[in-house]
Amino acid sequence: MFGWSFAARTHAEVVRLCGAMQRHRYWQQTDHRLHWTVDAALASLDPHFRPHVQRFKSLRNQHPDLDVRSRDERLWRPLALAELDRVLGHFWLPNKQAAATTALLNILTRAGFALPQHPPLAGPADDPPHPELLLLDWVFLAVDQLDSERHAGALRAMEDSGDEVDASAPVYIEGPTVSAVELTAAAPAGQLVADPIFWADGPYSYVNYVFRGVRRGAKLAAAPLGYHDI
Repeated sequence: MFGWSFAARTHAEVVRLCGAMQRHRYWQQTDHRLHWTVDAALASLDPHFRPHVQRFKSLRNQHPDLDVRSRDERLWRPLALAELDRVLGHFWLPNKQAAATTALLNILTRAGFALPQHPPLAGPADDPPHPELLLLDWVFLAVDQLDSERHAGALRAMEDSGDEVDASAPVYIEGPTVSAVELTAAAPAGQLVADPIFWADGPYSYVNYVFRGVRRGAKLAAAPLGYHDI
């Protein structure tokens, strides 16, 4: 996969960026998910999260063998964009982050999770720490689904680049790894310590073209940087 860094350094900029990822003509699907520990941590601070905690308790009652420290997909729930805004606000806004950080670290410790030790926003993308607390994924249209007029920009970019293309393969986009470190230590005083990196496995020229449009849609100050820009 190729990585692009985006100049999104605040809670609001990251939320706008994630929103722009699904508001363009190349978008096909969004899949955002939240780990149960975040719901549990925020439930004492925000009533929005309490029904999700109750639903998770019901799930555990129905499935007493469910290992809450495992990678079972039932330990993550779907997350809407408005909820993503809410979650990141609790952890990255200066007037809220201390309470959210304390609550999350307490939940993770009580559940028996080892806390990651990597620097914020610098975890290994190919071997992310467990648990990832936010999963941010998108799918863009496959090349053979592009329309010659509606998607002329990306088609022209691929033609000019000479990239090898698997025309029928969906283009998967992954957001940055978000573990406890990213939620609790990545935004001291409300500013991220590094640009978040988004990953894609499609043709470089196609994704690069779309990402530049996404940046404009998110109103970010600078264009994303891929490996061709470094």
